[in-house]
Amino acid sequence: MQSSSKPTIVLITHERPNSPDTASDHLGALGYHLEWVCPAKGDSLPAIEKHHVGAIVYGGQYAATETRRYPFMAQEVDWVSQYLATGRPFLGICSGAQVMAVALGAELHPSPDGLSEIGYYTLDPTPDGLSVFPKRMMVAHWHFLGFTLPDSVTLLATSGYFPNQAIRYAENAFGFQFHPELSMEQHEQWLEHNIDMTTIPGAQDVFTQRQLADVYHTPMKEWFIGFLEKWIKGAVPF
Repeated sequence: MQSSSKPTIVLITHERPNSPDTASDHLGALGYHLEWVCPAKGDSLPAIEKHHVGAIVYGGQYAATETRRYPFMAQEVDWVSQYLATGRPFLGICSGAQVMAVALGAELHPSPDGLSEIGYYTLDPTPDGLSVFPKRMMVAHWHFLGFTLPDSVTLLATSGYFPNQAIRYAENAFGFQFHPELSMEQHEQWLEHNIDMTTIPGAQDVFTQRQLADVYHTPMKEWFIGFLEKWIKGAVPF
């Protein structure tokens, strides 16, 4: 972990990244310094400094409410709470969105029907979300928990299995239950290393996921890059 006075984005992961993702790739290409932190591997979360102009919490296997089992998750929830109070751009992805929601008072829960979203599924914008998601999209998912909706957030998008898919807090903080940052390389690694998860209720099989990725990955990536460029400037419209 390195420090810098250059405009820096804190990237909190739950395992050491071993392949590129759209968020870090594009933000690095825009010239931002990237400060990678993995509390699950013993990294300390940084003091929030002026040069920290944005933060992203990625997904992972640790539930934000399992703080007795995973003490670093309690530290992460507390850090996110402090960061949200700054009003600077924040993005939680999948379990990162769950961390954000828990920091704002939400609870986590499985689908009442015992289903997962592992594969490509529809994302439906709410009226409040049309400025962020102008139409129904097919996006990548990899989760079996959802979160309740804190009173302080605006719901931006829903899906069939987990109704709270995208939230906005104040102006510059967003939580996405899905994985817009996912690269094709990462998706293939997840399919190879977690093939058992493609057989749980609600999940799509490997063949179906590859077919859908071939069609929907590029539109998802193009939308997400446009979102990132507005998000880091604090310019995502309402």
